[in-house]
Amino acid sequence: MSDAKNRPKIFLDIDINGNREAYKRACDFVEATDLRHGWSNKDLTKLGGSELARLEEAYESDYDWKDKGRIMLSLPPERIVIELYAKECPVTVKNFMALCTGEKGKGKNNIKLHYKGSRFHRIVSGFVCQGGDFIMQNGSGGESIYGKKFKDERAGLKLKFTERGFVGMCNTGKNSNSSQFFFTLAPSPKLNGKHVLFGKIAEGMEVLEMLEKQAGSTLKEEGKPKVEVVIADCGVVQ
Repeated sequence: MSDAKNRPKIFLDIDINGNREAYKRACDFVEATDLRHGWSNKDLTKLGGSELARLEEAYESDYDWKDKGRIMLSLPPERIVIELYAKECPVTVKNFMALCTGEKGKGKNNIKLHYKGSRFHRIVSGFVCQGGDFIMQNGSGGESIYGKKFKDERAGLKLKFTERGFVGMCNTGKNSNSSQFFFTLAPSPKLNGKHVLFGKIAEGMEVLEMLEKQAGSTLKEEGKPKVEVVIADCGVVQ
């Protein structure tokens, strides 16, 4: 088998604290107020440095716009690329990839089997970042493409969570995998043998760092994210 089949890759575009909405708001503001504020172009990306320097001040002093929410003048890195261990965990990877593309349509809950739009509901600094519950959005739900929970793959259980950036399946015990998954935020030996390890972040570790820094909380706080973290888009890397 080729590397592409043994090690396929998917991407997750992560929106932290509504950054996309804040950027769109800035774009809309520039387009709508080009005459009022004398912008050289209606396109935010084409404004010069001096214009960008006064844009936020102009927004904050604009009576019609200032209460609509914050703005961002550019988007930070969003994309995480994950290399999947298809040879070791074919059943798990098939499920994960299909949930990234949404190709299976709606499941038994009449909700689309798709990670797009789902939240990371538990982010424990120095431990894990957990998401994939597109059913309930809080960690109490999830659904696989198989219509039921599926078994742990032995090869994935043998792999070790030795560093930051590994990807594993969440479960409620043996053979209870559905759609929830996690990223490790540090070496996590207590997860070894209990959770199927089926991939690793290949690109975008800086996004994981931003996510943990801005949204991470403690175990005492039950890992409740400090700001909303959403999978804005996802799919297969061609």
